[in-house]
Amino acid sequence: MKSKLLFSPIILLSILFSCTQEVTQKKAPKEYAVKVEKVASKTKPIVLELLGELKAEGNHQLSFLVDGKLTRLYVKEGQNIKKGQKIAQLDTEDYQQALKVSKAKLDEANDQLSRLTKMYKAGSLAEADYQKIVSLQQQAEAGYNIYKNKLKYTTLYSSISGKVGKIWARPGGGISKGEPIVSLLDNTSLYASVGVPENKINLIELSGKVEVKIADKEYTGEINKVYPSASKLTRSFTVDILLPEVNEQLREGMMCTAELTETVQRDQIEIPMSLVVRDIDGLDYVFLARNKTAFKKRIITGKISGNHVEITKGLFEGDLLVTNPPLKLMDGDALNY
Repeated sequence: MKSKLLFSPIILLSILFSCTQEVTQKKAPKEYAVKVEKVASKTKPIVLELLGELKAEGNHQLSFLVDGKLTRLYVKEGQNIKKGQKIAQLDTEDYQQALKVSKAKLDEANDQLSRLTKMYKAGSLAEADYQKIVSLQQQAEAGYNIYKNKLKYTTLYSSISGKVGKIWARPGGGISKGEPIVSLLDNTSLYASVGVPENKINLIELSGKVEVKIADKEYTGEINKVYPSASKLTRSFTVDILLPEVNEQLREGMMCTAELTETVQRDQIEIPMSLVVRDIDGLDYVFLARNKTAFKKRIITGKISGNHVEITKGLFEGDLLVTNPPLKLMDGDALNY
């Protein structure tokens, strides 16, 4: 009976020690083998993102050179057209009749001139009389050419390749000479027009290539024109960026974003975007290594450049950044590197 009482505490101590070892082992922090890299800043030019809109080479208004009744329109608003394409037509009846009459007068004047020229050369017609018939023939020919051109002017053709903007006239209505019929947008050349704040205009590279984003697509343009004076309303200078790529998706008036580079540079920290983790609250962080321990560091990101992102707050030169953080890595986990 005594041996049982002495033996029981020994067993209990053994069991208790065993359990303590298990608890200690379970509570031991996990250790992950990782790679680290020292954070370093790079000197890069400052890039400004400026909002703007697309504008065409010009807005051309087409009008007839003669009066008349509009009988037909061959185009619709928004339609793409080519230079020389038929746009509209006036009634030709009156001009055809006038041309017919002027042609008859010209034929008669030519006949008279032909007969009287023979008489003049034969010496049977005075110089003054001959010059009179020459003048009449020239007037008849001029009148014929005028009505010939007027008949030609009853058809309106496109002066450029582009897109039909606004149509003001409708078939059946009377049209006056010089009255705008349609407007044409020259889409052969498109510009991204942006406003540069007056406090930045002297800090911007005002030449060379510029990246322009339009509807989530990026294009490379070139600065074409810098307007010499600022807008009184916005206090900004307009800069036109010529886009070499023109397609059906790009239209005048579309919004765009252009990246203009400042002449000054600054130190900035960039890291791969894949290292940035976002928590359930929408906050960004990365893992740093401090004394062989994982440290979850809150950061604020800036401009994205390729597959890297600028860190505007949270990281400093010399920080050890974990470059291959395991998915289950937690703040305080042990690291081996």
